Amino acid sequence: MDSLAIALPVFFVSAAVVVLGGIGLAVKGDAIADSTGWGRLWVGALLVSISTSLPELITNVSAVIIDTPSLALGNIFGANMINMFTLSLVALAFGVPRLFANQPRQTQYLAAGAVLLGVITLALSLAGDAALGPSSISGLVVLAAYVGVMRVVYKAGQGQAEPSGEERDADDAPQSARRAWIGFGIASLAVIAAAPFLAASADGIADATGLSASFIGVLLVSIVTTLPEATVSVTAALRNSPGLVLGNLYGSCAFNLSVLFYADLANAESLLNLMGDEHTAALISAIALMAAGVVVLYAMRSAPKSRARAIVPAIAVAYPAAMLWVFTLA
Repeated sequence: MDSLAIALPVFFVSAAVVVLGGIGLAVKGDAIADSTGWGRLWVGALLVSISTSLPELITNVSAVIIDTPSLALGNIFGANMINMFTLSLVALAFGVPRLFANQPRQTQYLAAGAVLLGVITLALSLAGDAALGPSSISGLVVLAAYVGVMRVVYKAGQGQAEPSGEERDADDAPQSARRAWIGFGIASLAVIAAAPFLAASADGIADATGLSASFIGVLLVSIVTTLPEATVSVTAALRNSPGLVLGNLYGSCAFNLSVLFYADLANAESLLNLMGDEHTAALISAIALMAAGVVVLYAMRSAPKSRARAIVPAIAVAYPAAMLWVFTLA
């Protein structure tokens, strides 16, 4: 798909399908969670975050299958950068205290766990990797760390009351479990069908424009695949559900890193062994942005809060600066 005239239309059409499918996954996933009686924080941390991250998962595996591992790595780390950029914009739009204040341990552990997963991934990339069965040592370590983090988050939420202000609107009638599962399945099939075309067209755009696949992954593909997270976050903020915003974004960041395991299943060599300087820069930037959010989350529990609030606009400014850094290396 080398021709730009072909690659661009395919990209936009497949991107539209991925976005709509991702939004459907979030909505129907939330409806499934309602029917199970799960808490909102756990819904955002697990079900909704995985649902909205399905476009990243399918796109990255597709990128590896078509022999574009740089695109997959760029999308994983770029998506985490954009998630934190989204978090800063939502906080600035709806109020930093409204989003970050009075968050329970469950949310704090999730955010800190996402940062920990980023640090583990960076350490593994610097140490080198080796195959282990159908995947790799790094893939298995990151997957195990993800499961461990989610276990800690789940245990932290046991016995906790739902934070005030997290209720649904009265007009939001619960959907039947059957209807929710059918909708979830249809949205999943849409994403699975469109994601390979998204990856192939993005690779074609990189070839036609002379831009690296790494940068296309960090910028273009990651923006598209994280639109469902952004949509869910804005909707949750409008409905006064800050726990769902933080759970969705940090949960997505954690799950995105675990995608390394699944991508390695489709690749002959560990993805982390194929990292270039631009990927390392994107991963370091993602870790720094996630850590800045964690600082705000913990600082809002104590005075002075003004310093914590100042970090949020810094995250918004740091994202384009980080993108420029990645671009110069790519």
